[in-house]
Amino acid sequence: MYEDQFFMAELAGSQEAPPVHTDADGTALFHINKREKNIRFRLDVTVHAMKEANIELGSRRISGPTVVKLLEINSDEYNDGLEGLIREADFVGPLKGKSITDFVDLMMSGKTYVNVHTKMYPNGEIRGQIRY
Repeated sequence: MYEDQFFMAELAGSQEAPPVHTDADGTALFHINKREKNIRFRLDVTVHAMKEANIELGSRRISGPTVVKLLEINSDEYNDGLEGLIREADFVGPLKGKSITDFVDLMMSGKTYVNVHTKMYPNGEIRGQIRY
């Protein structure tokens, strides 16, 4: 049902809640592989000093809890982007113990977004809803 599906998010400061004035932007791409029970992702950003990148629950302009930590660095700064795999074992918060299918259902409903946190904007500098 969800095999070989693609999702994306376009990230901007204007999508943060409340909006953030920044020139930074980004794109997140997701490839669903239900057969392998994983999601391959690529995140490209133009922020300076990325500290965290998460997938969080929430509709547009509504902030919510983290469900996947794409990047969490507490001391070093990270720039540009990253890529990797999301597996069921990576789910945290309200998604902990749930399946890839549960997560994809949330993505399809528009209730997930990517949020990139930086040193200057610890609550999030750029954000974008994940869409099909």
